[in-house]
Formats: sequence, C-alpha cells, structure tokens
Amino acid sequence: MTTYHVHVTREGDQWLADVPELDGASTYASNLTALDRYVREVVVLAADLPDSAMPDLQLDWSYNIGGDQLVEEANALRAERAALAAREEKLEQATRALASKLTSVRGFSVRDTGPLLGISHQRVSQITPAEKRAGSLTPAAARQAAADPTPRKAK
Repeated sequence: MTTYHVHVTREGDQWLADVPELDGASTYASNLTALDRYVREVVVLAADLPDSAMPDLQLDWSYNIGGDQLVEEANALRAERAALAAREEKLEQATRALASKLTSVRGFSVRDTGPLLGISHQRVSQITPAEKRAGSLTPAAARQAAADPTPRKAK
C-alpha cells in the first residue's frame, strides 16, 4: 500500500495540509481531527481511489510549526510510537510461531508454553491452532502439522 506524506503547517488558527505526491492535494481545518478526515478525502479524490479506501490510507504526518520545541518533541514521540508499533507486530508474529512450535513439535501444554513465552496459557490457546497442539494429534502428525504452516479446521 502506498504511504502518502502529509506536511502540516499552522496559519493563524487554521491547520494547513499538503500532500506533495499528489498535485493540488491540499486542505485546511480548524482542528487536527477534522484535518485528518479532510486529508483522506483529498487523497482519495486526487489519487482517484474508491471512497472505501479512505479509512485504510497510510498517512505519514509531519508538522512544521516554525521551530516550536514542544511540536518537535511531539514529532519525535510520534515517530517513537510508530517504531514501537512495528516492533510489537514483529514480536507478536514471533510469539505465534514459537508458541505453535512449542505446543505441536515439542508437545508442551499450553500451561507450560505460556510461562516460557511470558504470556498466559489462555493467550497461548488463542494464538495456536487447536488441531496442531499436543494431544490433538499423534507425534508424527504433530511433526507434519508443524512443517505445514497452513491452519486446518478441526473435524
């Protein structure tokens, strides 16, 4: 998905936004919540996207308010939050993969797998397919299930 860069400035009591990747894609609003909505509308129109794409648009906001130290701190904090969200997503994927291997290949119970991963056994049950957990399959079938990442429905 394309990420659109949004440059925001302040003029009087209005927030102005410009999307440099799209000719003529600029708008303004009196608050940032409204500005987000208006920018999404402008991007959809300028990029000739369907209206249904509006909520899923990837927008990269940058605020340039003339050297305001607090705004600069907010920009840094927002960037740090985005980096943390990316790390959390990778951690969640790694946790799912390892929980699945521990329960299916090693045959550990969800109650033993939880503390190993630093999560609750209930969370292990949520993130691992039941048919691939120990006790659900024979050892040979469990090894095959671990090698095949495609989840199967329980019969």
